[in-house]
Amino acid sequence: MKKKKPDAVVWDENEQSYFAKLLPYASSLSGPIIEVPNIDAFKKKGVDKVSKQFQAELNDLQEKIKAFVTIASETQKVYSAHFKFEPIVGEIYHLYQGNSQTFLSLVEPTEWNKEHLGSFRLNSDYKWERQ
Repeated sequence: MKKKKPDAVVWDENEQSYFAKLLPYASSLSGPIIEVPNIDAFKKKGVDKVSKQFQAELNDLQEKIKAFVTIASETQKVYSAHFKFEPIVGEIYHLYQGNSQTFLSLVEPTEWNKEHLGSFRLNSDYKWERQ
């Protein structure tokens, strides 16, 4: 029976040769200590930074969504109102509540005793912006 080599000796039983020179780390007892770096601090710092970045991006997206929903809702409200003229881009029009429906008018709210729902300007994208 063959005598087993000590654990400190890097011996390949199949090849019957030493392979310490092929290892990417020291294998002798007198070699430098292999220390695993503590990466917990790095991970925590990375997680904190990326979390703040994601939160800022999420807040920006939420603000954009709110603005989109507002302008889409108001545009739909004005387009569903009754009017018998073609609005001009850049002009301000006034939305009123009539007896049974809403209507769009050029008449200023101070000149008329109707329920004023808002003043809107038609932009170049044909979206209505509240003024």
